Amino acid sequence: MIYRSAESGDIPRLCGFWLSCFDEKPEAAKCFFERNLSDTHGYLAEENGEIIAAVYLIDCRLRGQRAHYLCGAATKPSHRGRGVMSRLIGFALDDAVRRGDRFSTLLPADEGLYRFYARLGYTAGCEVRTRAFDCGSESPASAGEPDTQALQRLCCKDRSLFWDQSFIDFAGRYYGCYGVKTLKSAYALAFADCDNGCADVFYALYNDISELKSLLSAEGVRRFNLAGCGENPLFSGAPAKKYGMIKSLTDENPPDGVYIGITLS
Repeated sequence: MIYRSAESGDIPRLCGFWLSCFDEKPEAAKCFFERNLSDTHGYLAEENGEIIAAVYLIDCRLRGQRAHYLCGAATKPSHRGRGVMSRLIGFALDDAVRRGDRFSTLLPADEGLYRFYARLGYTAGCEVRTRAFDCGSESPASAGEPDTQALQRLCCKDRSLFWDQSFIDFAGRYYGCYGVKTLKSAYALAFADCDNGCADVFYALYNDISELKSLLSAEGVRRFNLAGCGENPLFSGAPAKKYGMIKSLTDENPPDGVYIGITLS
């Protein structure tokens, strides 16, 4: 068994492996693998030249420090239960430490995977809070493109993962493969699943909630559910739901209540 970093020449095989493991639309997988491997780091396990397992680390920041989001972990069914993924993740995290990453985050798909990642040192220290809002009668949204870095500092605070502009743009294309709209104005951005005047907004940036309401109102949305971070005063009193795990890659204790935000799920 060989464990190694993915190279650009591996992408067609990795894409095929991804589609064999996940119930994913081909256009969404293609969107994922069009990203540069310099900020989406891929790792694979090979046996006799065949990909047996793969995992990906996507660069982000937490508290101004290097971090990543681990996703796409998959093992060929015939090789499950043999410790292949545990060793591959160990290999990937060692590489992340060499790059200077200080935190690893992920979102397990079920309780069984929460237990699996707990054995690898992850804790259920990530959460999400949700609250319903009415759009009301808002003035039109300000025209223009949002400064996503500035807006993240305003509404996501220190316990949220910070994503660069290229990843946020990619996420919009990826979610779009599943019918999710990317809405933008000068002071707001939202990934929204809109239906019959209602919307689920599972990631949003805004300088003021009125800007977000204006953005959604222009799409005919009257009421929406918004997901966000407990540090945001808008979610004060809203119940927290376990939503992901975190692991420190140094001696530093990881923060509690981290909001991953963009999870590609």
